Amino acid sequence: MAQPGPEYPFCRRLIQGPSPSFIRELAASRYPLAMYEKGLEQGASAYGHGGYISIPELPAGVAVRSSCYPEIIDESAYVRILAPAGGWLSAGTLEELAACAEDYGRGLVHLTSGGTIEFYTTRAQMVATARKLNAAGLDVGSTGDDLRCLTACCGPARCEMALVDAPALATYLGQRFIDEQQYPGYPQKVKSGVSGCPNDCIRAMMQKDHSFIGVYRDVPRIDHETLTVWLQKGGDLDRLIAACPAGALSRSEAAAEGDAERGNLDGDRSFADGEVLAINATREKPGAAGRLQSFAMNSGRQAGGRKLPVETDVQAPPAPSLVIDAGKCRRCMACINLCPAIRPGRERGVAWVAGGKYGHRGAGGPMVGYVLVPFIPIKDGDYTAIGDLYGAFLEFWADNARKKERVGDFITRIGPRRVLEELGWKRSQ
Repeated sequence: MAQPGPEYPFCRRLIQGPSPSFIRELAASRYPLAMYEKGLEQGASAYGHGGYISIPELPAGVAVRSSCYPEIIDESAYVRILAPAGGWLSAGTLEELAACAEDYGRGLVHLTSGGTIEFYTTRAQMVATARKLNAAGLDVGSTGDDLRCLTACCGPARCEMALVDAPALATYLGQRFIDEQQYPGYPQKVKSGVSGCPNDCIRAMMQKDHSFIGVYRDVPRIDHETLTVWLQKGGDLDRLIAACPAGALSRSEAAAEGDAERGNLDGDRSFADGEVLAINATREKPGAAGRLQSFAMNSGRQAGGRKLPVETDVQAPPAPSLVIDAGKCRRCMACINLCPAIRPGRERGVAWVAGGKYGHRGAGGPMVGYVLVPFIPIKDGDYTAIGDLYGAFLEFWADNARKKERVGDFITRIGPRRVLEELGWKRSQ
């Protein structure tokens, strides 16, 4: 196990304890640990401001950081790799990355918070590194004022909540706009992400200039048999109702016959605003056929002066029902996350959210994106309409944004209505 030497007392403190230590990883590579030790000693980073560079054959995907201590290293050059959408990397690809980092870099791989992969190398090795990556089916890009690597959640390859295939959509956009990721030409960088459902586990709406969020347009579907089992196992209907942020869930004591008259219990159709969907949730035990534990007193059976409870055939009270007010329902995932009996509607697509960013740069500072188009349908895996809209916006923004103006600040300045008008998007669409 790699350990920093005694000449690195500050780094040695960070390797103690049971938690995996990044210092151990740095020490096991050819990373200049003296730079980090110096920064810890001085209480400031040992690296200065760098910049994105362009060298022959590589207009993007390469950059450097300047060194505050040139006696240790002159600069820190690195290559940025466009990672496959969804974060999926096979063992074979990881071996290729490891070999490339060992042969052309410092034997170190950096998984960035932006969803890319970085190697620390030298300027002289950058082209050779890119060629090696190309041979492994990977490529470089995502630096400077260009379209950054498109990120996505794991999608239906692993998650049962996915409404759309997020990695597939991100891959489509990445392939269609590959030049924009490798040839900087925009007023500012453009970050984009795809989330498979409104849970937005990758926080695309808050982090990305453009995010496409999987959504559904009809009301959630409820399986009354599954709801029955859930309640019998301790499911809390009141807690479920209280969890709805829109107050669209309510309890009803209507019997199942009344529910059937209201509409399709399996949610096979869309519901108009204001229409109510009620699903019966009987509490009868399987096989009990309406028989309830009754604590009726039997005068003929006593023990120690106490009357024993006996089972009697009685009429069950009306079973509780869960009611969804389609006019109030926001089509989020709050109830779906809590109860396995509630599933998303079947009419699915994406919402286009633009302008999100965490950073403090720009006039608006951190902001959540604007929901420009709440629903774009996806049918048979055809993402053409999404790509057309995305490309049209990038072109409009490139022609009208100020230098270094992020997408959110641009939309705030000109207004979201004008954006949609310029793109020819009508509300009826």
